[in-house]
Amino acid sequence: MKSKGDNNSSGDFNPRVQSKRDAKVVMFCRNLYFCTSLYTLSTMQQIPNHLFYLILPDGVNKELDDGLNVLADRYCIAFVRVKDVEWNDDLTPWPTTGVFKKAKPFGGKADLFLEKLTHAIIPETEKSLGIEAPERTLVGVSLSGLFTLWAGYHTDMFSHLISISGSLWYDGFTEWMADQRLSKNVESVCLLLGDREKNSKEKRMATVEERTAAAADILTSQCQGRVTFELVEGTHFSPILPRITLAVEKTIETRYLRLKN
Repeated sequence: MKSKGDNNSSGDFNPRVQSKRDAKVVMFCRNLYFCTSLYTLSTMQQIPNHLFYLILPDGVNKELDDGLNVLADRYCIAFVRVKDVEWNDDLTPWPTTGVFKKAKPFGGKADLFLEKLTHAIIPETEKSLGIEAPERTLVGVSLSGLFTLWAGYHTDMFSHLISISGSLWYDGFTEWMADQRLSKNVESVCLLLGDREKNSKEKRMATVEERTAAAADILTSQCQGRVTFELVEGTHFSPILPRITLAVEKTIETRYLRLKN
């Protein structure tokens, strides 16, 4: 069951839940700037304290709804999907040319989007849910996977980072990573990549496996926690649900080991 949020221009931030018993998806809207969806426990007795913030391509909406709710139930976690993202601009760290002929250049406005994410979207979402000091995981796919890692160097808000088919071929990114300091709050990083992604006909994108392996080495030297890099069957972020499931399982495992120790 899915409730729909209404864009409004009053500045109010109004979560709408159809019922505490049956609600599996909650929609939030604030002006026209962003919209988030929450996937959480079907019983909805209370919102779990571990939030997975998802920044996903628009085309995967229908495929994920049921799967995310199953994962939320299984692991007692909640997924918050951030929507209305300008994909080529908001998620890229600096401007560069597009990857295909006549493609729009990348805008390099990640700093502005991170400001909105950390100072508006996340605080207002958690305030509306009545959650204080949650454990947060940031999950990105493709360009948002690039953004996820970049964000780990610019904010202390996230304990775990998940990059699925991250666009780590992006010009100069791994070189930039090597000269930065990852947030000390990051306890785990999970990198998943399709084993056929390196077969791209676009020269820059064809370096993604090499670049992701390099990123994993850099992160291992910088992160005080666990860094995982795994090749999985498939192409660019497809199939998506099995990859999200695997990444969630690895993150939960890391969290369990930390609490156990």
